[in-house]
Amino acid sequence: MPSSPLVLLLNPPGKGAIIRDYFCSKTSRTGYLFAPIALLHAGAVFAAGGFRVQALDSIALGLSEDECLKRIASLRPDVVFSLVGAVSVAGDRVFLNALVARFPGVVVMGCGDVLLEGAEAWVEQGTLNAAVLDFSLASMADFARGAPGPLPGITGRFGDQILSAPVPREQRVAVGLPPHELFLDYGYRYPFARRRPFAGVLTDFGCPFSCSFCVMSGLVYHRRPMDEVAAEIRHLNALGVREFMLWDQTFAAKREWALEFLDVLPDAHTSQGMGWTCFTRPDRLDADLARRMALKGCHTAIMGVETAKPETLLAMRKGFTPQQAREAFAACHAAGISTVATIIVGLPGESPADVENTMRLILEMDPDYLSVHTAVPRAGTGLREGMSASGLVPEGCEAMDQSGEECVLASDSMSAEEILRLRRSCNRRFYARPSYLARTALRLLSRPQLLLDQVRQGLTLLRRNRQAGRTS
Repeated sequence: MPSSPLVLLLNPPGKGAIIRDYFCSKTSRTGYLFAPIALLHAGAVFAAGGFRVQALDSIALGLSEDECLKRIASLRPDVVFSLVGAVSVAGDRVFLNALVARFPGVVVMGCGDVLLEGAEAWVEQGTLNAAVLDFSLASMADFARGAPGPLPGITGRFGDQILSAPVPREQRVAVGLPPHELFLDYGYRYPFARRRPFAGVLTDFGCPFSCSFCVMSGLVYHRRPMDEVAAEIRHLNALGVREFMLWDQTFAAKREWALEFLDVLPDAHTSQGMGWTCFTRPDRLDADLARRMALKGCHTAIMGVETAKPETLLAMRKGFTPQQAREAFAACHAAGISTVATIIVGLPGESPADVENTMRLILEMDPDYLSVHTAVPRAGTGLREGMSASGLVPEGCEAMDQSGEECVLASDSMSAEEILRLRRSCNRRFYARPSYLARTALRLLSRPQLLLDQVRQGLTLLRRNRQAGRTS
């Protein structure tokens, strides 16, 4: 009996530690990497559709293009589902063209932020057979089987036609059981993961909020059935995984959904208890929810503060105030949850004085970590539309880095050089405080593995800052 066709879930090669996952491509500034959630969910969909699945993370393995192509040849896949990203767009295009030339019978499908605009060109030029705009849809498996188009969420070649269809606006989308076992041996590292191996979990897709700089607001928001999520948690427990990153873009976007999710988690103090980190918003988190999260193992919450300027928060459609940020961080501190604040330097209309006010707010709230980004006009966002209209985005500019490590553009009030200087200054002011260093040393000394990871990440970040300083 012939075996089922094989789908290869591919993170293609690239220069350094780059992340292309979940329509958010960026440079990993401290060298952390994790199992791509897009590949995990695509794997679940293809498996449910009757395909065998295998995974190859060339970034985690440090493979060259030739080494990656040799591994693909040894696996002999029928379908390659590959990540692509704006952070590595030129290299990704070259590699996929080489893949298509070497394996002409293989169906090549791509997924990533750079495809949110101009997907048809990638198919027309023959780089991809199909561009996927939602990695949770059964239409991916339908396309791989040769189903006629158009298919939901796919821009693809069907015979001699290129057809597209939008992502359907459904409230519940089942994907199946993500194949975590394929990714456990890659040695992934994440700065807030306290145990290994760790995994990624996603209970919804996109985000119901409308922040103008974020690509997620342009995706069709939907959720997975909670019984499917519960089965995934049980599967992770059976694999020995006791730590996960919740990739939902806003935990508690819907409070009742958050409470349902907490109900399926084992209590933190039990033998099956799991530690986890999440993204959320200041206006979604209160003292009661923080307490419940801590009881179910949440040890770290990442919240976008972005800026202390109310006018900018309003213009960016954030929907919360600096005071709500103060209250949310205080609620986490009271519950014993570590906090990560993210801010953005170079937002439209902001001056160096505004960045200074944002740093004052950060130091007042005293989070455990700070992540400083630069304003990146990513494909499909209102920020890109506005910056393009103002002439701040060069014609044909595809390369974008969400981390702000590369491809920094000037704003309407600051040069690219000034934005980079302010970003480095914010990092130094936060992490070089004697009180912060002392507190961090005490915390890390009690966790040897975490100490080793933090030292490694810190050295990587310092090296990048020195390199940036020499070139600015």
